[in-house]
Amino acid sequence: MASNSKEKPTQAQQPLRTYLIDSVKLTEVMRYLMTRPYGEVVKLMNMLATLNQLDPQIGADFVKQQAVETNAKK
Repeated sequence: MASNSKEKPTQAQQPLRTYLIDSVKLTEVMRYLMTRPYGEVVKLMNMLATLNQLDPQIGADFVKQQAVETNAKK
């Protein structure tokens, strides 16, 4: 029996990347999205609205330093 499945061949998944975005850039993106039709952007706006804040005890510079070290190992 033939399968009608359109599954793509399984490829090795790359690890998820984590990005930092400051509140100013986030606000600019949200303002832009508010100018677009609701149906096109509602899912994206909901994802952006649920972003977690970075713990103030950690600091963004620590995360950036860690990423540079990881890239240097490649």
